[in-house]
Amino acid sequence: MKDKLLLKYKNECLNVYSQDELKKCSYDYIIVFKELTESYVNDNILYTNYESFFAHDYLKYPIPPIRKPKKLLTYESGIDIMKKINYGVLTIKAEIPYCVHLNHFIVENHLYFHCSRQGYKLNGLNHLASYTVVEDLGIHQEVFTNNHQSVCVYGILQEVKENKKALLDAFLQRYTPEFSKELNETVVHNTMILELNIIHMSAKKHFH
Repeated sequence: MKDKLLLKYKNECLNVYSQDELKKCSYDYIIVFKELTESYVNDNILYTNYESFFAHDYLKYPIPPIRKPKKLLTYESGIDIMKKINYGVLTIKAEIPYCVHLNHFIVENHLYFHCSRQGYKLNGLNHLASYTVVEDLGIHQEVFTNNHQSVCVYGILQEVKENKKALLDAFLQRYTPEFSKELNETVVHNTMILELNIIHMSAKKHFH
């Protein structure tokens, strides 16, 4: 249902939250918009704005709001930025603060990575992690700022065990569309697919 709501409102909303991502509320889902004058409820779904959502402290996870909500972009814009940029930084909470640069790929609004079965980042499995991508839009020297668009995704990092070959084919299609490669069972088995199950996304544009 969350995927259906995102598909319906992706060009208007900032995020959609399901009940298992929320606290202190009985709504089945909350849909958050950048600009919505008055919150309302329909079919036990709360339609609200960014400031009201964080003011009511609905989110289960301690993810802070951004300081200037007027810079926020829609969910679909965030997905588009991630489709445009080839890599980002995955940050996990472990014994030490740890981040790693990764290629990513998007399939039906789901965020995936491929990797080997070894590496410190695997300590972040089944825990809250974040992933950030930045699109550099150039220096505006007159106002002393670096124009950019960025996306920060928070979610639970999980191993994907189903449909791995189809996902790896999607990865190859994104990065090497003019070259084909047959993925045999050994390659598929030895390659790990991770998903950052998107709970919250902050896509924003800083431009002067």
